[in-house]
Amino acid sequence: MFKQFKFSLLITFSALLVGFTSCEKGSDSPDPVDETQEKYLVWLQIGSWPNTTQYILGTNSLTEGSVNLTGHGAEVTGRSDYGIITKGGFYYYHNATTGRFSKFKYEKELYTAVAEVPFTHLASVDGFTWINDKTLFLVGTDGDQKKVHYSVVDTETLKITNGVFEMPAIPTGYNYVSLGNIEYTNGKVFMQFGYTGDWPAPWQNKTNIGVIDYATLKYEKTLTDSRSAGPGTNKIWLSSSFVDEKGDAYFATNVEWSNLTSTPAAIYRIKAGTTVLDPTYYADKASIGHDAVGLWHIGNGQAILKYIDRSVTSTHIYGFAVFNLETGKITKKLTEIPFDNDAYMQNVIVENGKVYFITNAETGKDYVYEYNMSTGAVKTGLELIGGYDYILRLDKMR
Repeated sequence: MFKQFKFSLLITFSALLVGFTSCEKGSDSPDPVDETQEKYLVWLQIGSWPNTTQYILGTNSLTEGSVNLTGHGAEVTGRSDYGIITKGGFYYYHNATTGRFSKFKYEKELYTAVAEVPFTHLASVDGFTWINDKTLFLVGTDGDQKKVHYSVVDTETLKITNGVFEMPAIPTGYNYVSLGNIEYTNGKVFMQFGYTGDWPAPWQNKTNIGVIDYATLKYEKTLTDSRSAGPGTNKIWLSSSFVDEKGDAYFATNVEWSNLTSTPAAIYRIKAGTTVLDPTYYADKASIGHDAVGLWHIGNGQAILKYIDRSVTSTHIYGFAVFNLETGKITKKLTEIPFDNDAYMQNVIVENGKVYFITNAETGKDYVYEYNMSTGAVKTGLELIGGYDYILRLDKMR
């Protein structure tokens, strides 16, 4: 149950500025499966900002039973936080305060650093995508937010190769470049970004997606559209982009950002093998019916859309719906899932034809909710108990 706690948008916005994913599989074999590691991890928090303590709890089932924070789990405060990257049973985290990049593993209530290296090339990780199972591509800015830096990480050795993109100059009237969605497909990296001035100056009224050739790591061109604005989201906090099974890339802007301008949030598509915005595809509130904030691919031409319902009078205004990618419309609102009170959470995973959600319910108990893609049924599963104040994220580890 949610206990009178809420991150403000401003705090989350700031964390994004100072501070997951489809990819093409490479030839590298995945990490061996560790059967002793819990299959799923839930992140929970005690306290209210800025006096917070974060914990991880493990479970092998999302469909039954319960997890209890009291006397269980591992505290991670000071070592990492829930703005983190996961793959193959490990977490990857950049600690901007200590200037280190770490590889962590949670197993049997122990959170252990497997490897750590110095890392100061990025002021913060502002976006990431996987090139293959062993290659993590990170983007961020310099400390002044004037230039866009990149880092290529070998996740087995934590060897890091760094560079700086030669991008167009920041336009007159704006001071900073900020990053968001980033995806890799068909040899290209697509990186969403925007320009802004000093807070609360508005974003530039444009959507920008940079096209980068991964083989040469050269910045090739910028795709722009003036119907929406903002860079989408940083996937360490919230997913709003992906590449589907056909290789088509979908990118959402985000109303939490674009409300700072006069333009709506929107969803764009880049067709497989192309490097242009699909001129036949555009979806925003006018066609969707709601402002979109989050987007997760679930297969078969569908996605989960996290949307804002402005008719709700409480602070819990974020609902979930099934979204048809081809038509750009909601096909089913998942009204059985309680509304969340914050957009910026990685709280959706997909497995074996099922979609699992966690959400901070306004009243009652907290559960993992299961949506069956074949039948359309929604039911409660794992119960979350134990005196926490906030649910942060849900991860599949193996």
